[in-house]
Amino acid sequence: MVLRISFLYFSFLAWGCLALLPVVRLQEVGQGFYRFFGFLCVGLQTLALGLLLMGGFSGGQTQASAWALGASLFFTLCFTISLRIRVRWFLWVCFWLAVCAGFLGLGFFPWSADPDWGFLSLHAVISSLVLGAGILAMMLGHWYLVTPKLSITPLKRYAASYILLTVLTALELLTQYYFAVGFKPGFSTPAGTQLIRGELFFVLFRVTWGVAAPLGMAYGIWTTVKMRSTQSATGILYASMVCTMIGEGMGLYLTLRTGIPF
Repeated sequence: MVLRISFLYFSFLAWGCLALLPVVRLQEVGQGFYRFFGFLCVGLQTLALGLLLMGGFSGGQTQASAWALGASLFFTLCFTISLRIRVRWFLWVCFWLAVCAGFLGLGFFPWSADPDWGFLSLHAVISSLVLGAGILAMMLGHWYLVTPKLSITPLKRYAASYILLTVLTALELLTQYYFAVGFKPGFSTPAGTQLIRGELFFVLFRVTWGVAAPLGMAYGIWTTVKMRSTQSATGILYASMVCTMIGEGMGLYLTLRTGIPF
């Protein structure tokens, strides 16, 4: 269970950061920011692939997931290195191939043996994006210490993405939980009810830390960003990001434990 959670968690982090990177244009933040996250994603993908290969996971989807993650790792590395070459078409071809391969690796293969793989895949994508948005926004806030003359617009975009994705996460959890408990075979039975009750502490922890706390900080984040108070915004974003990371990690445990997207 621990290896599987770790594999999925690193995969989520890598894909979310990579997929949302172009929300802010390369010309707005410079190559340094893009290279930092390119190599960060390469490191996370390498850890995820290593955990997948050493974990001994069963099922035909494991090999397919390994190939998809390996392809994503290769194209992410090509994308990061090509930032110095400045061949625009090659740069973005590598980027989109990395994103698409990573999507296949985390959005389909880990759940393909489950009858409700579509709902689980949708949850995986949303979870990845909210993690990526939180880390990108927080790190860009720190980037203003390096380039204090940077426009506030990039931080507004990442902060808005993070807030909107957190709201989407809350709505998605409500919808998917209602659908799973109301319509999924087995969860309307006493045994299904007992399973949820047995994990009630973790459910409350996931909702409180992973959803309620970041939503509570959203107003402070947006207010400080509009005031161009980057240091204050970064501090709030850091606290909110930690809550999101804890919440999504707990959500992964609950998803694997119950089969319901958390």
